[in-house]
Amino acid sequence: MICNHDAMSYDKSAHLYDLFDRKANIEFFAHFAVSAGEALDVGAGTGRIAIPLAEQGVSLYCVEPSPAMRREFERKLTGLPEIADRIRIVPGAAADFVIGQRFKFAFLSGCFDHFITDQERRDALENIGSHLKPGGILVFDVFLGLMGDKPLSSAGEAQMEDMLIKRFVGSEVVSTDVQQVEMIYEIYEGDNLLERIEEIGQVGIVHRQDVRYILEQTGFTARYEWGDYDFTPYHEGDPLLIVEAVKSADSDDDKLSWLNFNWLL
Repeated sequence: MICNHDAMSYDKSAHLYDLFDRKANIEFFAHFAVSAGEALDVGAGTGRIAIPLAEQGVSLYCVEPSPAMRREFERKLTGLPEIADRIRIVPGAAADFVIGQRFKFAFLSGCFDHFITDQERRDALENIGSHLKPGGILVFDVFLGLMGDKPLSSAGEAQMEDMLIKRFVGSEVVSTDVQQVEMIYEIYEGDNLLERIEEIGQVGIVHRQDVRYILEQTGFTARYEWGDYDFTPYHEGDPLLIVEAVKSADSDDDKLSWLNFNWLL
C-alpha cells in the first residue's frame, strides 16, 4: 500500500502484493471499523483489508494513488458484487485526496512509512483530519524496526497456480531521514526463471517522538500505543508502533456538531 506519489509504486508487482502481505491485522482494524460502521482507508492498496471489512458490513472510501494497485483492487471487486456498493475507490494521495465527506474512523496500514519528510506527514495528517468528524479516530502503524541497512536477502516464497514466486528485499539508509528499499520478485515455472521484477523506492525514517509531535501539530491527540495487532501495549524498542489518535474539535461549530452527534447515538 502506498500513500503518496513519490513512494515505491508497485507498478510492476501489484498483482503479487497480496501473496506476501500477510500481516494479521484485519481483525484489528475491524475492531474499530465495525463499531463505526464506516471507514476511510488511506493507502488502501489492493483492498486486502477493505474487502474483509466490507464483508462485515462496513462502508468504505478507499484512497489509493497507484493505478496498478487500484486495478488489482477493482479486479477483485468484479468477483464480489455483494459488497460492491459498500466500497468506493478514490484515486489520490494522502495529502491531496478530496471526498467531501467526514468520517468517524480512518486508518492507514503499511502507509505512514512512505511519507518521506515531516512536511509530507503533516500534509497527510492535516488532510486526513479534514475528513474526520471532531472526536473521530485515526489508527495507523509505523514499522520502526524496518529502518536500517539490510543486504538483499530472501523475504519469502509463495505459490501462484503452477508458478513459484520468490521475493528478495534489501534496504540502505541514504540520509538521516530516508531509506531506499529494493524488492525483487522472481517467478519460476519448475526450474525455469520466467520473469524477474525489480521495484525500488524510498521510505522515511521516523521515530516515536516525531510521530507524537506531528500528531499534536496537526490537531490529533495520541490516545493509545500498541506494539502488536493483538493490542499488546507498546514498549520502547518494539519494532512496530500502532497509534490510535483522536481528532480535536477544530472550531466551535465542530464542537457543537460532535456534541449533537454523540447525543443522537
